Amino acid sequence: MSLLTLRSLDISFRSTNGSIKVVSDLNLEIEEAEVFGLVGESGCGKTLTALSIMGILPQNAFAEGEIIFKGNNLLTLDRESMRKLRGKELSMIFQEPATSLNPVLTVGYQVAEVLTTHMGISKKEAINTTIELLKAVKIPSPEIRIKEYPHQLSGGMKQRVMIAMSIACKPSLLIADEPTTALDVTIQAQILELLQRLREDMKMAVLLITHDLGIIAENAQRVGIMYAGRLMELADVSELFNNPRHPYTIGLLESLPEEKGTPLKPIPGFVPEPDRLPPGCKFSDRCRFAIPQCKEKEPELIPLSIASNNSNHSSLITHHSSLHFVRCIRASEKLWHF
Repeated sequence: MSLLTLRSLDISFRSTNGSIKVVSDLNLEIEEAEVFGLVGESGCGKTLTALSIMGILPQNAFAEGEIIFKGNNLLTLDRESMRKLRGKELSMIFQEPATSLNPVLTVGYQVAEVLTTHMGISKKEAINTTIELLKAVKIPSPEIRIKEYPHQLSGGMKQRVMIAMSIACKPSLLIADEPTTALDVTIQAQILELLQRLREDMKMAVLLITHDLGIIAENAQRVGIMYAGRLMELADVSELFNNPRHPYTIGLLESLPEEKGTPLKPIPGFVPEPDRLPPGCKFSDRCRFAIPQCKEKEPELIPLSIASNNSNHSSLITHHSSLHFVRCIRASEKLWHF
């Protein structure tokens, strides 16, 4: 059953020259208790998508379309209704725990505040529950740690506190935005293993945002590849790794380190600015498979089966977890090999 559905989601920034669209026509679904990965380079719109779900976009940004969560369109809710959902039913782990925690409040107070706000329990009960939460995220001596401030904790410990805060009310959907950024490899593995265990215990869905396809391969069930604010490919993780069809996905996979001494194969160029996108396919200026037709019209995101049959498909597609979607006019040709 679908827990979260994004339909024709557009995110734009207001500017002196009008609005600039940074996320365009985003459509995807996340099932209950599913781990859905969202992958792409910096500047592709992954974090903005997460912020729009949480209802905390920057003041000069706005979202249009539909964000359906448990049958309600979050974009139509007032601020108080969103406040009640945020932290309880919807929760988020931000990229930088060092800047997400309040430096002048103890970590115990910050976790307990979530409980007193959303669960309506006493401060004493909240502190006791906070200690149990810190134990659950493997923080040693939680009775001592609750009295400490963020600067007294390591980066890994801060991230564990953020996880404890995000799961305090047992949310239905947890958004993990680059949860292992700035952590060493050993701590990264511990944090990801912890998230996986907590997800299984609590039966919650996770939107895992990252640029690391290795993390996706080990932790997600389905994955969406974003580029320039668009979803370029959507498939089961095993299908995407075994049968990638969009040139951008191919480029990401080819840029992964291989054997020692083997040169990397980076994607040439950079993600274009939102107001300087190329005509037609937005990846065409960096794509080695581009043909003149690629610059004529931006392709739709359609099932691979339809692309292979050369069928027309102009209506909005409701994504199904078993289908492989691609936004490329040459997807059926399979011009690349691993």
